[in-house]
Amino acid sequence: MFSFESLRNAFASNIVRTTTKPNLPPPTTHNAASPPINLMRGWPNPSLLPADLIREAANKALSDTTIATAGLLYGPDPGYEPCREAIATWLTDFYRSADNAAPVTASRLCITGGASQNLGSMLAVYSDPSYTRNIWIVAPAYMLAFRIFEDAGFGEKMKGIPEDDKGIDLAALRRGLEKSEEEARRRKGSERPVYKPERKRAKVYKHVLYCVPTFSNPSSRTMSLQHRTELVRIAREYDVLLIADDVYDFLQWPADASADGSFDAAMRTAYLPRLVDIDRDLEGGADRPDADGFGNACANGSFSKIVGPGVRVGWVEGTDKFTYGPPAAPPRT
Repeated sequence: MFSFESLRNAFASNIVRTTTKPNLPPPTTHNAASPPINLMRGWPNPSLLPADLIREAANKALSDTTIATAGLLYGPDPGYEPCREAIATWLTDFYRSADNAAPVTASRLCITGGASQNLGSMLAVYSDPSYTRNIWIVAPAYMLAFRIFEDAGFGEKMKGIPEDDKGIDLAALRRGLEKSEEEARRRKGSERPVYKPERKRAKVYKHVLYCVPTFSNPSSRTMSLQHRTELVRIAREYDVLLIADDVYDFLQWPADASADGSFDAAMRTAYLPRLVDIDRDLEGGADRPDADGFGNACANGSFSKIVGPGVRVGWVEGTDKFTYGPPAAPPRT
């Protein structure tokens, strides 16, 4: 299988190649046969697509029966274990490189069909269109997320929270949450989920908040550390599931290359912790007193932004309990 190191190096070399070309004069003639470049679609330059690496990885994996057989059978529900372990190591290097940071483990990860598909899957498990008060969306927001919320039954329950210069207007969010809770207290039938049975493997959150904390789409803003920390505290206070589309975090590079002309050093480590990291580390995390173990934040990741848009494979990170439910009870003897 190809390594994440080889992918990152290929991506970095392409950035250097495409950003260090000298400024060329405009062409003197226009080729009418050449179609215009559509910048609205956000498609990468085809030269960035690692077809050779994917072909090499596929050939290597499918030629090894110990990998091919396990990979093509049903396998474990959270996903192919060696893949989850490799992703965990990669995420640890990028997000948890501090000496005192607990590493990302495979048990905190579940393989998904990409960030958009997994957004719908998480709503199916962790929300109830009758009990869950609102879907809070940091605006402006990724346009395709709205249809996913509508399909989950929240067409009339979506609420926008504006960005501020630090990424989210926390005062507006708190006012909205308090008003929503007041309305729920006056409304009969909102005390417990209606469409989801009580399950030990999952819970239903009162609120869901969707955001893109780093390089937000479409504003490109990055939420500050102070706002990220306070957002986690608010989520705990009001029983909010924070769904963070952490799909752009790896697409970072400085304005200027380092002395050796590379961007590699700046791409090795995240500048800010994710919401899921803060929720894990802050004041005892999901194991603090009175917490239920599911946590209040998850990181929705995807290879589509760092390998190719057609690679519809991703992962979600949360607490062990969030990604796969609590451990099964031992059989009775």
